[in-house]
Amino acid sequence: MKKLLISLQVMAAALCYAGAADASGGHGRGNGHHKFKHGDRDEVVHYYVPAPPPGPARYYSAPAPQPYYPHAPAPDRRSTSGLAGSVVGGALGYQVGNGNPLAAGVGAAAGSLIGNEIGR
Repeated sequence: MKKLLISLQVMAAALCYAGAADASGGHGRGNGHHKFKHGDRDEVVHYYVPAPPPGPARYYSAPAPQPYYPHAPAPDRRSTSGLAGSVVGGALGYQVGNGNPLAAGVGAAAGSLIGNEIGR
């Protein structure tokens, strides 16, 4: 068992240093580092191609202002009586349905509708 643990540690250390040796540029054999002698390299020539001159400037007018309507949007028809009706209807539906959550939900929806109608 000790030999296995020692060999695992040696392999882990070797793997740690293998990545660093490969990242150093690999100055070993066959990696193409000395492919050319220093005088035999091909010369790289870069040509400058001027960009075409920009076209005439285009000016756009500002967008037309949007019309302003001073009146407010339609008023919200919900009321606090609808909220109170949903609470009462939910509690009533829960009692009538013997604790059934579906009955409580139906009671809350019905109570909200009735409360909103009363509040108009």
